[in-house]
Amino acid sequence: MSEMKNYFPYSSPEGYFESLQERLSEIPARRQRINWVPYLALAATFLILLAVGTTVLTRTTRTWPSEDEVIEYLIESGTTLAQLEDAVNY
Repeated sequence: MSEMKNYFPYSSPEGYFESLQERLSEIPARRQRINWVPYLALAATFLILLAVGTTVLTRTTRTWPSEDEVIEYLIESGTTLAQLEDAVNY
């Protein structure tokens, strides 16, 4: 049982903790600046697409035909009542 008490399955390299503080203090100095240009270009592209899409959608407003126009179209096209019933029941 005393054998198990002194057994450590994990160990650290020699001198690891003595140089740890020095290595940790070097981390902020090595940090690189972020290049924001690609991110700003992507954001600008999305904003332009959103503006263009909104403009296109608002300028092309769709108007629905009136009931009289639909009836006139169906009469002129020669659509029969049976065809209309089939279309409605489809």
